[in-house]
Amino acid sequence: MALNRINGREDLFVGGIFGVNRARLIEENKITHILSVINYTLPADPAFRNVQHLSIDIDDVEEADILVHFPKMVRFIERGLYGDEAASIALGGDNAPLATTPASASAKIDGDDEAAQDAEAITAAPPTSATVTSQQQQQQTKPGAVLVHCAMGKSRSVSAIVAYLLWKHPHRFGRSDPSTPARRAVTQAINWVRQTRPIAEPNDGFMEQLELWWTMGCPLESGDDAVENHPAYQRWLYKREVEDATRIGRVPDWIRFEDEEAAKLASENNSSKEAEADGGGAASLSLRCKKCRRTLATKPFIVSHHQGKGNKERDCGHYFVEALSWMRPTLEQGELEGRLTCPNPKCLASVGRYTWQGFRCSCGDWIAPAFSLQKSKVDEATSAPHPGGAGIGPGGGGGGGAAAVAARMAALGIRMPPGGLAGQRAAGEGAGTAGGPKENL
Repeated sequence: MALNRINGREDLFVGGIFGVNRARLIEENKITHILSVINYTLPADPAFRNVQHLSIDIDDVEEADILVHFPKMVRFIERGLYGDEAASIALGGDNAPLATTPASASAKIDGDDEAAQDAEAITAAPPTSATVTSQQQQQQTKPGAVLVHCAMGKSRSVSAIVAYLLWKHPHRFGRSDPSTPARRAVTQAINWVRQTRPIAEPNDGFMEQLELWWTMGCPLESGDDAVENHPAYQRWLYKREVEDATRIGRVPDWIRFEDEEAAKLASENNSSKEAEADGGGAASLSLRCKKCRRTLATKPFIVSHHQGKGNKERDCGHYFVEALSWMRPTLEQGELEGRLTCPNPKCLASVGRYTWQGFRCSCGDWIAPAFSLQKSKVDEATSAPHPGGAGIGPGGGGGGGAAAVAARMAALGIRMPPGGLAGQRAAGEGAGTAGGPKENL
């Protein structure tokens, strides 16, 4: 089980150190590109003379961040299998040629060394003559065979291959069905690898990152930093920092306020998170202080959680929300837990509590970190949809008439007298009809 070819049309192989060190296997399988998901240098053997090599040093531990390297891995595999020209089309038009340098300067990326990351490059073994150099340049544009390896060919290398398969063949693993869970898609991809590599088994941390890679849509369009710049990755990275901090009994070094991050993203994309989450014209859910009606959280920032076994919905006495900017004065005091009060300076009613280390909800689910609003302290309000525009009355851009206006005012906590706007408007129209048109004197 030195090297195993992944089922499919691509000449994609997976293996461990034992396989990559055997020059005979490299020649027999016509390997042209080797991705080492480990600190590794190619042997000084003629079999590796024209082999392109990329080494990324990642430890096989659950805490290791392999997700941030997926774009570079996928790009390297795609170029190795299909050549520069074909790969540039699949990768979104990035047709920059592969850099080649002597194997003695073979690129190594240490996850803990930023300087090493900046120096990473796709490399080749040293040419022995000008003729060999020309052959190398020609091979860069031709399809080839790619070997991905780590120490045992079980976790790190399999994770890299699964990341590639999820990007290259998404419909094979359920992308055509939007309801396909990320866990199922990743499991199917791993089972695909296990058809020829039975020992394939990424560790739990890599499994979580592969699921996030799928959820993010396997981003490659913006280059090798596509994952690093993705909001989902930034939230995941922040969550890990919070877990590391609370594990040793302290608050995180910095606090990510999700409403501020959403505002930044909205300004960049010229859209709002609420419109994206609620589908534009759909009704919008918000949580308001029961005492002063101040809005505390809207639907995009309400955290869904699963009820514990044997509990019903009515047993859940909390709404869990993201850390929001109105909590800043309280959270920046540096306490592990405390009370949350209404941000309205004229109210300051107690509306919930927070704890960075988390707590168990009354329904039985454990939430960490937990920013909780008590259901007895807040009201759930649903604003009516705004079809056609922002008008609030007849002729006002499709605001929906008196009923829509009344619904929106009710959501704001404004109570209308009996009859409401509809009665007032009807009375006004009736008076105008009975008395005839009035002259301006």
